[in-house]
Amino acid sequence: MADSTSQSSSKKRKEFSPYSPKYEFNKDYDTIFKEVKGRLSLEKPAPMMGDPSKRNQGKHCHFHDDVGHETNECISLKRLLDQLAEKGDLDSYVKKPKRKQPSNQNQSAMQKRQKPVDSLDTDEATIYTIAGGYAGGGPIVRGNKDNIRLLDVNFFNKGETSGSSFPEVIISEKDSGGVRRPHDDPIVIECKLANQRVGKILIDKGISSDLISHKCLTKLKYRLESLNPVSHPLVGFGGGVVHPIGQVDLPVRLGEKGEGRHMVIRFLVVEELIAYNLILGRPTLNESKAVIIPSLMLLKFEKDDKTVGSIRGD
Repeated sequence: MADSTSQSSSKKRKEFSPYSPKYEFNKDYDTIFKEVKGRLSLEKPAPMMGDPSKRNQGKHCHFHDDVGHETNECISLKRLLDQLAEKGDLDSYVKKPKRKQPSNQNQSAMQKRQKPVDSLDTDEATIYTIAGGYAGGGPIVRGNKDNIRLLDVNFFNKGETSGSSFPEVIISEKDSGGVRRPHDDPIVIECKLANQRVGKILIDKGISSDLISHKCLTKLKYRLESLNPVSHPLVGFGGGVVHPIGQVDLPVRLGEKGEGRHMVIRFLVVEELIAYNLILGRPTLNESKAVIIPSLMLLKFEKDDKTVGSIRGD
């Protein structure tokens, strides 16, 4: 009887396997939990089992707020973060999902989708530009889907889109304006912002938001307590996360008085923009129907009167 009992218990121990996370993150579980607990709605875990006095008192789990194991060892937290990553809430933390071995019935289907030979050595991790702003429906998956559905409707009902027409933009040698080529300089312009002329404005079609530095906003004599809060972060090239201070709507004029375009732009306010006061990204460039010619350091856009205006980079 003793032998059979020990055999059955050892069999149970062998059959038990620890939880294997589905996703690999660029930070440890404890750090991720501390960073997201204030902006995501996290379900409370079930209490730890067993007598608290018999647990390891030197280990504390911030997720359970109890002793017994470290936060980075917490299986409940690992499961929860996997679920959040599955929903797309932790995209800025995910390195890449851990692959599962395909079943026999799926192997033939996967063989049909084999990559070309010249791409077998390509790393699957893709490098993107700064993302997480208002472009394409915003940072929420629901907003992106609604935006795509709206685009589908506009595509099939072109007559219902009042802003769908595009002005004829002609680029010729007279647009060179004395720019010395070749060069690799960015397009940096000036424009009127909230009744003040502001310089050091970078044109960047790779950014999904329009950004303004905290220092520039202060010089505009804008009361910072009037900022609207923002819950979503911006993600840069290397996966680094920047949390905006807030958002603000400001009137902007591209071009000279009487020869420009007036818009109200929603900016994300960030602490530092290094060498620039503002960065105009895709939302504004799309709304103004801008055409960018980097070689000529030139930006052409649709003016209020539907004709084409030009702004030269400095």
